[in-house]
Amino acid sequence: HRVGVGEAYRALGVGSGMQARAKSFLVERGDVLLVYRGAERSPGYRFYEKNGLHDVTCIRAFSLGSGSTVVPSADMEVAWLSPSDFLAQGPQWHTIFSDCFGAHAGYPVRSADYLSDLALTGLWRQAMQYDFSYLVVSRRGVPVGYALIGDRTGNTFLMELAAMGAQLDAAVALIGAALRKGQPLTAHAQDGSLVAGAFTALGAGTPPRERGCSSIMVHVLNPESTARNVLSKVPGLRDIELRFWTPERDGVLQRPQHAARTVTIELKEHMFSRLLMRRLDIAAAVAEERITLHGARPDDVQALAEALSPAPWTTCRLDYL
Repeated sequence: HRVGVGEAYRALGVGSGMQARAKSFLVERGDVLLVYRGAERSPGYRFYEKNGLHDVTCIRAFSLGSGSTVVPSADMEVAWLSPSDFLAQGPQWHTIFSDCFGAHAGYPVRSADYLSDLALTGLWRQAMQYDFSYLVVSRRGVPVGYALIGDRTGNTFLMELAAMGAQLDAAVALIGAALRKGQPLTAHAQDGSLVAGAFTALGAGTPPRERGCSSIMVHVLNPESTARNVLSKVPGLRDIELRFWTPERDGVLQRPQHAARTVTIELKEHMFSRLLMRRLDIAAAVAEERITLHGARPDDVQALAEALSPAPWTTCRLDYL
């Protein structure tokens, strides 16, 4: 979760040694090592980059003052729910979240009990140190969206927001209700996301990347296991052994029982991380020679593009731990 080295011991390989040890420990326990990191020009950022972690998404901090006012449309109603009432309806919120973000990546695998399980985890609550409030927006009496608001020492954050069909007016109504508590509201979201769109619609400025932004950096620990989870089933690749090669390592991504032939994806390590996180358009990268394919036929590029098509990422502050 954190790496720190005393100033007198920096530049001696201590931090890199801890990173290497962590990777060897985790390789049989997970597929991907992930860290949150800001300040891309800082020594801390370069430390992670040097140790093989690479950006896959950029998260901006959006803020609105308490003076912002929002009037929901006539067919919508926004209400605060008690913790017990909200958490008792976990399956309903899971349905809304899945409808809003089902085609997205970047968040933990969820079940209908995800929110209630988090609320009951003492370590998570102690680490987060927030007081939570729960908002629901309904259209003609039917819930279509929800938001979790976290308050910590007078600072108010949007921890999570989802709406059926990514309805912008529902998101705006939820944020407007949160602002009526009389405190500024901050959200961390990716460009093009529902939350970013709602904050922008309410007049929030877009902070530059050099200020108020953070990255999620990843290192793929187990490429073959990761590929099993992210490769879509495409008929054109069914009988192909897929391999990868970077200047740092090589290996197998897919091994059919009876392979007809082998195709190797050749690329730099940072692009390999983005490819397996579904953050890279492989067809465009091949056309630009940022990726080369060994042993491929013309139709293989399209098949790979379908199997590894880029996906938008959504990161909720609620998932930080």
